[in-house]
Amino acid sequence: MPTLTLITSAPSSDAEYRTDLIRRYLAAGDQFTELALLAEAARYDKANPGGSLVDELHGSALGDAA
Repeated sequence: MPTLTLITSAPSSDAEYRTDLIRRYLAAGDQFTELALLAEAARYDKANPGGSLVDELHGSALGDAA
């Protein structure tokens, strides 16, 4: 009989995950952390087509200029 396996490390499509990733991106202390978070956002976008989390990260870094 087939069984289902829950992959808990897969990105979630909920607003809490997106908010947390943006918060961590804005708090990143170096470019390597920022790149790692952008890669995580790109994986999220691939798994959850629609609104781009990568675009949100870039936009959040612009602050009031956006």
